[in-house]
Amino acid sequence: MELSVLKKMLIGGAKKILDNKQELNDMNVFPIPDGDTGTNMDKTMSGVLKVLVEIGDRDLESSDFDKLYTGALMNSQGNSGVILSQWLKGFLKAFKDYDEVCAGSLYAGFLAGTESAYNSVAEPVEGTFLTVCRQAQENAEDNLDEDTTTEQFMKDIVEGATESLKQTPELLPILKQYNVLDSGAMGFVCLVTGMLEALDESFAIDLSEFESVATVDAGASVPGMGGEGLAEFGYCTEMIIQLDDDKADSFNESLVTSDMRDFGNSLVLVKDGNQVKIHIHTLKPESVMAYFHKFGEFIKLKIENMTIQHNETVFANKKDVAIVAVADGEGFEKLFKEMGVTEIAKGGQSNNVSVMSLCDTCKDASAKHIIILPNNKNIIMTAEKVREVMKDCEIHIIPTKSMAEGYLALSLVDTNASYQEIEAAMNKALEGVHTGLIAKADKTGVYNGINVNAGDFIGVLDDDIITCGSSDLKECLAQFIPTVPGASACESVMIFADNNEDKDLADSMNGQIKSDCPSAEIYACIGGQNIYNYVIAFS
Repeated sequence: MELSVLKKMLIGGAKKILDNKQELNDMNVFPIPDGDTGTNMDKTMSGVLKVLVEIGDRDLESSDFDKLYTGALMNSQGNSGVILSQWLKGFLKAFKDYDEVCAGSLYAGFLAGTESAYNSVAEPVEGTFLTVCRQAQENAEDNLDEDTTTEQFMKDIVEGATESLKQTPELLPILKQYNVLDSGAMGFVCLVTGMLEALDESFAIDLSEFESVATVDAGASVPGMGGEGLAEFGYCTEMIIQLDDDKADSFNESLVTSDMRDFGNSLVLVKDGNQVKIHIHTLKPESVMAYFHKFGEFIKLKIENMTIQHNETVFANKKDVAIVAVADGEGFEKLFKEMGVTEIAKGGQSNNVSVMSLCDTCKDASAKHIIILPNNKNIIMTAEKVREVMKDCEIHIIPTKSMAEGYLALSLVDTNASYQEIEAAMNKALEGVHTGLIAKADKTGVYNGINVNAGDFIGVLDDDIITCGSSDLKECLAQFIPTVPGASACESVMIFADNNEDKDLADSMNGQIKSDCPSAEIYACIGGQNIYNYVIAFS
């Protein structure tokens, strides 16, 4: 099959994820409406779709695969979105070596995709997207021979992925405990099922329906990747050519000057006897050299990267340290700014910040060293990709898993100190920290041995449900605090409420909380966060 079939397959996969986005979001371990796997994977594939819209009806070219990956990466958000982008990185890169879609090229793509996805995770966990993409590829490999058709290969992929998905609870205890399948793994099943369905002759492509997809422009400059600086500055190229005897008389300055307009700008060209002096700012100095080399030999050649020179100047003028924090809620945004945060990236649970958005925020921070507080376990991987992308500054990541941890990391920091001192102080502040969450359950079931009814308030401590009492928020908070291990020895209990009413409720319970935590300073303020009535920092 022609390589253009790959466009149909990518569109089919993207549409299947979009169609199942809400179902993927609902496949949440906890009975809280904070699932975002479907949203995250949809954002990644939307980045791919946007590039396909720009490509249009023409055939895929080698350079398109880089653009497709960039679209996926820069639009990715959350662990599931980033891991999918890394699978696509390997899958798409493999097709650079092929000019058709067949069982062999697809096998190379799925193998490379699996390797890339695994390599993107520092500590791979089985029972997830990783397991399912690997076992799908292995199932197809086991059945692959010289007679395997494209359709049969994809059927083997879907079959392997579907069977692997069913086994995820046996590999990941928390899935079995809460009687759910892994949502990221299900997302991969949706992807490959859509790719298979796209091979049907009845599958129609209508790229116009994706023209309004909200994404980062795939052709946009990627901070730190050289795009925006190189396009503006390029290489200052100067040379003196000794014209060959048979070329001296025929050298046409007007024609050469006209040709050079396609290579760059700031052109100066002077012919002096048998020598030609050239000055040009270009993105392709090698092409300029090749053009002039046919006229004679180089007497002098000088090429300077103006982008590096510009960046060095900018770097020298930057402040030394900046802090970027991800925050969900006006209260947290205001609090973090008051504590010395340079720039805020808006996002959080169920609204993860994308790689591009976090890059833009870091660029706005404009410092030699930028310390990122992800403040969500699902954004740490995004921050790591930002560190790979940003080349004009050093990115340092404090692995804060909640805004409560972000607050405590900032609480004892002198923001005027060196980045090494700030990093050390933040990591020290996170020792012995626990995060509590109180929210209303949207599902009924048994979680961690605790009966939960939809509509009840539940208390979560560091990813474990520890209390569920009633539909009364005050009662839940009263039950939750003393259940926290070591509560009586806490030095501080900081309660971030979602609104004024819930803050007033927490204030009214100050005495009761103090009796449960006699050694602690008790303080409540408005965080303004979504989903959770309370985010609580125990230190």
